[in-house]
Amino acid sequence: MTLLELLVGLTVGGTALASGAAVFATLMDRREALLADVDAESRSLAARRMLESSLAEARAGTAADDGLIGHTASLRTPDGATADDDLAWTTTANGNLRRMRLFIERSGERPALVVEAVQRDAQVSQIVLATDVAGLDVRYLTSAFGTREWRDAWAGGALLPGAVVVHLTPHTGAMLPSALQLPITVPLPNGR
Repeated sequence: MTLLELLVGLTVGGTALASGAAVFATLMDRREALLADVDAESRSLAARRMLESSLAEARAGTAADDGLIGHTASLRTPDGATADDDLAWTTTANGNLRRMRLFIERSGERPALVVEAVQRDAQVSQIVLATDVAGLDVRYLTSAFGTREWRDAWAGGALLPGAVVVHLTPHTGAMLPSALQLPITVPLPNGR
C-alpha cells in the first residue's frame, strides 16, 4: 500500500465519520424534541384527568358561598373579548375534603391555567395545569329550573349542576396540548 492510497483512505474514512456524527447529532436533537413533546402531552393529560376526577367528586354546600360556584367574566384584549371565568368547588377527591379553585393566573409573562387547593388546615397549594391559556369558559348543565339548559354561571349552595364543561382558549400564537384542546366535560352524579 502506498502513502497516497493511505491518505485517500484516511480522508474518505474521516469524511464518512464526520457525516455519521452530524446525522447522529441531528437524530439526538429530534429525539430530545420528541421527548419534550411527549412530556408536555402526558402532563396535559394528567392535568385533564386530575381536573375531571376532582370535579366529579364535587359536593354540594350548606351555605351560599360553599359547594360549586362559577363566576362568568370576560377580559378585553387587543384581539377582542375572551372568557375569563372562575370556578370554585368543594371536593372529596383522594379522600381529602378540599376547596378547589380553577382560574387563569395573569400576573406572569405567560397566562397560565391554575388549580388552587385549600386544605382543611388552610394550607394552599397551586398547580399550573397549562401555560399560554388566554381564555377559560365554563358552562353548567341544569334542569333545576324546569327545562334542561346550559348556564354561564352557577350560584353554589345546596344544588349542583348536572354537568360542567370547561373550554380553554390558547394565547395568541400559541397552541394548547392536544389533551386540553377538546372541552373537558364532567357529569356530576348528584347534580340536577
